[in-house]
Amino acid sequence: MLSLIGAGLAIFGSRAGIPAAWVFAFLVVFGVYSIGADRRVVPHRHLITPAQVVIAMRSASPLTTVHGRDLLRYLGPTVLSLAVTLLVCAAAAYVLKRLHGVDPATGILATLAGGASAMVLAARDLKADVQFVTLTQYLRLAIVVLTLPAFVAAMGGVQVHGAGAEGSWWKTSWQGLVGTAVVFGIVWAITHGVSRWVALPSPYLLMSIAVVVVAVLLGVPEQYLLPNGLAVTITYAVIGIQAGGTLTKSALRQFAQSLPVILLAIALMIGSSIAVAFAIAPMAHIDVLGAYLATVPGGIYVVLAFADEAHTDPLVTVVQVLRVIAMLVVAAYVPRIVGALRGRSAGR
Repeated sequence: MLSLIGAGLAIFGSRAGIPAAWVFAFLVVFGVYSIGADRRVVPHRHLITPAQVVIAMRSASPLTTVHGRDLLRYLGPTVLSLAVTLLVCAAAAYVLKRLHGVDPATGILATLAGGASAMVLAARDLKADVQFVTLTQYLRLAIVVLTLPAFVAAMGGVQVHGAGAEGSWWKTSWQGLVGTAVVFGIVWAITHGVSRWVALPSPYLLMSIAVVVVAVLLGVPEQYLLPNGLAVTITYAVIGIQAGGTLTKSALRQFAQSLPVILLAIALMIGSSIAVAFAIAPMAHIDVLGAYLATVPGGIYVVLAFADEAHTDPLVTVVQVLRVIAMLVVAAYVPRIVGALRGRSAGR
């Protein structure tokens, strides 16, 4: 029954042009249920694992439109944008730990600006506080997405009708399904083949991105690397259930204590994105709108939809995709980062 209600709200939201309607609809429905019943709802792992592959492919597939020479030209702006974003995220995670006692792994995953749904999945894999990570990541995503039209309009952009840019929520191409199945099979084989020697961090996220990048270099057509329709719809619904299903009364109480710091971090992320946009615009020889869309800290699919209708430079795709990949890499190595920090503290 909850899934039917969520689907109904999501369809309405999609027709109304609400960005990420399937994620937010299921998040709200299952969030209300979890809060009312004070009970967590967790999707089966056989649904979560394929969802990781689909999300990774959607995150990496825009690289199919970028040539190698563009990557070299965008190196400076990309490094600057990532450095500033990581600096703000690290500062926010540190403040959360010092002022509110949030453990380092949870603080890092909660504040990393990129791939909110991926961070929720990574938090589950890395035994972090999934509830806190979910609440923080989706609050950031909501604020960024809701404020994006105003910033685009202020910078001389065009109006975009949200999720409509991604097409029908149900129309699925067989090429995308085949590509997803092949990527899943390759990642599964690699993961299980090397698991006896080394434990790969978040393999179904990072390895899927790696496979897509290699496939692009080998010339595999884009339609095989871009899941769409029902595959993406179901994935977003699963992520929405996992996100909303973690919302319990105790989690909300914990979240309320850290809310001022989190809102400050989000404001700093948006403010730093504007500042970096003015810095990299002359570096990459693009307008400020394109530079801002390239540095927006979250909502990659919505950002790419705006960028497409505004006909911005490919820099937007390059920086946004590499930002998500960089955040996923950092998230995957959170245990080592936390271990190094603890060793440093013990040494002192």
